[in-house]
Amino acid sequence: MTAHQSHPPSRGDFVFRWLCQSAGGFVLSVAAALIAVLVYKAWPVLSEPGKYRLLTSTKWFPDGNEYGALVFIYGTVVTSLIAMLVAVPLGVGAAAYLSELAPPRVRKVCAFLLELLAAIPSVVYGFWGREFLAKQGLAPFFDALGLPNVASGQGILAAGLVLSVMILPYITAVSFDVMQAVPRSQREGALALGSTRWQTIWRVVLPYARPGVIAACFLALGRAIGETMAVTMVIANSQYLDFRLNGTGDTIPSVIAKELFEAPPGVKQGALVALGLLLLGITLVMNFSARIVVRWMSKPHSHRNRSIELAEGQTGQPARTAEELSASRKKAQRSDRVMRGVLALCQLLTVIPLFLILGYITVRGAGGVNWDFFTKLPNDTSGRGLAHALYGSCILVGLATAFAVPVGVLAAVFLAEYRNNRLVAPLRFVAETLGAVPSIVIGIFGYAMFVYPVWMNTSRGQFSGWAGAFALGVMMLPVVIRATEEALRLVPNSLREASYALGASRWQTVVKVLLPAALPAIVTGVFLAVGRIAGETAPLILTAGGSQYMPRTPLDSTPFLPFYIYDFAKYAPGSPEIQLAWTAAFVLVTVVMLLNIGVRMLSGKRVVAAARAD
Repeated sequence: MTAHQSHPPSRGDFVFRWLCQSAGGFVLSVAAALIAVLVYKAWPVLSEPGKYRLLTSTKWFPDGNEYGALVFIYGTVVTSLIAMLVAVPLGVGAAAYLSELAPPRVRKVCAFLLELLAAIPSVVYGFWGREFLAKQGLAPFFDALGLPNVASGQGILAAGLVLSVMILPYITAVSFDVMQAVPRSQREGALALGSTRWQTIWRVVLPYARPGVIAACFLALGRAIGETMAVTMVIANSQYLDFRLNGTGDTIPSVIAKELFEAPPGVKQGALVALGLLLLGITLVMNFSARIVVRWMSKPHSHRNRSIELAEGQTGQPARTAEELSASRKKAQRSDRVMRGVLALCQLLTVIPLFLILGYITVRGAGGVNWDFFTKLPNDTSGRGLAHALYGSCILVGLATAFAVPVGVLAAVFLAEYRNNRLVAPLRFVAETLGAVPSIVIGIFGYAMFVYPVWMNTSRGQFSGWAGAFALGVMMLPVVIRATEEALRLVPNSLREASYALGASRWQTVVKVLLPAALPAIVTGVFLAVGRIAGETAPLILTAGGSQYMPRTPLDSTPFLPFYIYDFAKYAPGSPEIQLAWTAAFVLVTVVMLLNIGVRMLSGKRVVAAARAD
């Protein structure tokens, strides 16, 4: 329960409350504007579904006024299905191993490795998938099967496998947390009745944790459906239906990323934004479904009419001989040994991609790290580098942080300290939902607000650093809000009471007591948010635009490092551009890894220092 001040609110309290409430209202308005802008931009197509046949035709030919998107929907569905078929058994098996079998030290190390795997930017996944998985893995496999290999291993299968690696950490982490919530008495009871470890996992832990595992799968599916850059770089981008094992294709996010930034105002732009609206709807349905399952799981349920299986030796089944019991135990022990090995293999297969990605990126990119890379431009004759992209990335991340942190912290204070306000419930819902919005959809929002503003009739878009920073800031908001609210909740109530007892007003208590006490956890949340946006590509393609030169001000088109990984990856092996791409990938992964390691060191046991006051 939150402590309350005994004396009347001061003028400072009214001003501070107004600031916090305004920050919360701003977050709500951003969410409302996102939906409204997308609907407005897509209305030319949405208002005439029979004419453009967006959801009923496979023919995408904008020059002929054909906007059938079934090819992209098919690609999105199939790549996501492949990813789920691979990732779900591996992720759940790895979670069961970590929860029930792994020694504490192994569990801690594997959890850290999974965090690093989740932190790798999607453009790096795409680059690795294109050069390693597709060209060196799937291409020889297709050749061995005698299949045509027109795209060097790239295609729907490669995209699905890359997506499976990307969603593995989400399935494993959430499933692990759910399994850890299974009461210890359930396990002890099963073991006391003679069950093996595997029998306990299969018959007790997994059935109890099933709703949470299903929720994890919904969340992972939403993540897979909304992925843009990794899929764009490995799916080969062909706009026709191909049902072969080595078939190529396209997805909704990838076609938006490739075509929207150069689409003039009109029907084509409206069709692409309509696809973004469809993508948003699918992702939100996945997210809401996961919440419904989790909420259902948290309620007590009575299991009536469930048949009861009697244990061996009880009335209701014929007595078994000693030889039969001995054979049954041996069979159970053999199954236990085999399944223990299978679960350990699942965990091993879950973390192997991390070492493959980091190792391959290091081998190909570390050698290109030199002074020229940090000080030269791509077209310099005296040496090639990406100094402008590094500078532009710093500008974009810095502006996004300057925008998102104060708004997010004030909104979180509003959620934590003004809980009786009627805006609290919708604000918390919107903040959680905003975190599930695909980055390409946020990019469309920034594109419609700044590049081709909805309130202006312009035929030429204006890409800028401000537009890119706004998109990144919107992506940071839910992370900062969630981290700050949780940090404030961990501050002991006794500190509030002591502050009020000494005559402090509410705003003084928040600013001088609660926020300093929660500062370590808030800083951790900010680092997490920065780590999330540091490797973003898709929203910046639609907003910042990119440039071959140093940006003079945020009003200019602003280059950013991930774009050059995506753009230069198309060049031939051995070219200077492809080497710059590898070096950029190595530098980007190094920065993101260091940020995540720093977050882990700062967070410790994920409690604020002041929580020890009790």
